[in-house]
Amino acid sequence: AAATASASLLAPAASSTAPAASPNALFFPSSVPSLRAYPRLLLAFRCPAAAAQGAVLEEEEAEADQRDQYDDDDGYEGGRGPPFTAPTRPRTGKAALPLKRDRTRSKRFLEIQKLREIKKDYDVPTAISLMKRMSHAKFVESAEAHFRMNLDPKYNDQQLRATVNLPKGTGQSVKIAVLTQGEKIDEARAAGADIVGGEDLIEQIKGGFMEFDKLIASPDMMPKVAGLGKILGPRGLMPNPKAGTVSPNITQAIEEFKKGKVEYRVDKSGIVHIPFGKVDFPEEDLIANFMAVVRSVERNKPSGAKGIYWKTAYLCSSMGPSIKLNIKEMLDY
Repeated sequence: AAATASASLLAPAASSTAPAASPNALFFPSSVPSLRAYPRLLLAFRCPAAAAQGAVLEEEEAEADQRDQYDDDDGYEGGRGPPFTAPTRPRTGKAALPLKRDRTRSKRFLEIQKLREIKKDYDVPTAISLMKRMSHAKFVESAEAHFRMNLDPKYNDQQLRATVNLPKGTGQSVKIAVLTQGEKIDEARAAGADIVGGEDLIEQIKGGFMEFDKLIASPDMMPKVAGLGKILGPRGLMPNPKAGTVSPNITQAIEEFKKGKVEYRVDKSGIVHIPFGKVDFPEEDLIANFMAVVRSVERNKPSGAKGIYWKTAYLCSSMGPSIKLNIKEMLDY
């Protein structure tokens, strides 16, 4: 009985067709037992009858547990159950978006995409004409320019932020609010400002009033406007001298933004995004606005820019595919 119990504890159970184990298998097992087997092994030598009975009971309990596990209502009688899958958290944000290979485009986009060659670099007139042909949305789309610059905006000497006056306008109506005091309030209203105020307008903005596209302030109001940084900063509405929204000449600043003055800046990845009109503009007007944008970006080159300044340049409409430009031809145009 001790030999039988010891053999069942040291070696795995043999099948019915396997040959009988040799007598030396008791003392020289083919597989080394785990640490959990040693207490039971010691019990087998001290109390052979109890060890044999305990081994039989353990085998019967294991078989019963296995039957109970797979003989439920799942229909797996005596076989293996379904593979275990760990519960996963629902994906949110960018992780929830489908992969690029799984995304599908609309029929409209696929049709207009055939009008251009993907890897071809176009000159400015051809790109403008092609952009107008590929605009098929139900509304008048904006014409946009996207430039990848060799800049790292985390360094102060590589930040690009400026304004450009589009000679043919933006095609959009701009609602301008002015923060000033004294006699300049009447000058701002006469120049065409939509909203004019002083400390009363500051209190309205603190209360959540944001019904304007541009906020212009006179220099004497800037100490009072400083408290609005947390509200206006994330929306890009904070008055700034580099953006032309802090000026002693309120009348001139209002006229420039009404005619088509656009502010632009490089984002954290080194890309500049600038709208320069509407696709229903004549081609000559779009070319004039676009070349004004290119000259402004070239003229405001940061002092810390090293090596190649322009990396890539693209044109596109709001809902259309992009068109790659030949940078050398664009700068020489």
